[in-house]
Amino acid sequence: MITDHIRNRHLYAGLAPEIRLALDYCAKMYEEGFRETDDAIADNVTMKCHPLTTRPISAITWEAHHRATDIHFIVDGREIIGYADRTNLKITQDQPEDDFMLLEGDKIGGFITLEPGYFMLTFPDDAHAPCLSPEEPVNCNKVVAKIFL
Repeated sequence: MITDHIRNRHLYAGLAPEIRLALDYCAKMYEEGFRETDDAIADNVTMKCHPLTTRPISAITWEAHHRATDIHFIVDGREIIGYADRTNLKITQDQPEDDFMLLEGDKIGGFITLEPGYFMLTFPDDAHAPCLSPEEPVNCNKVVAKIFL
């Protein structure tokens, strides 16, 4: 798991060309303003740009993927994302054909608050619980990249 501000995206360009491409897309969305869209920007990279409303931490839902690396990027608003080592949680639902798992458990890593301009990069071993807020729900404009390396 990596978290940083989009201005530092050059530090992660060497991880994979697809990660660089997705982070550049996020930077452009941040600079030019949010627009709701779903874009396939490469054969193995999709960008989902949608508004969302956060939910209380008490409604936490853990998810993970077998193959996908995700980038969670906040354009406007604030979101808390939980993170954990996937092997420390129990799989409750597995949909390998959709590259999606739901998990549960108490052995978590912690929580990261994403403010505008910040991203979180999660790899297949990283369980994550997106769309959370410690208090009242918050409206956000968010970009999620799905990268299949």
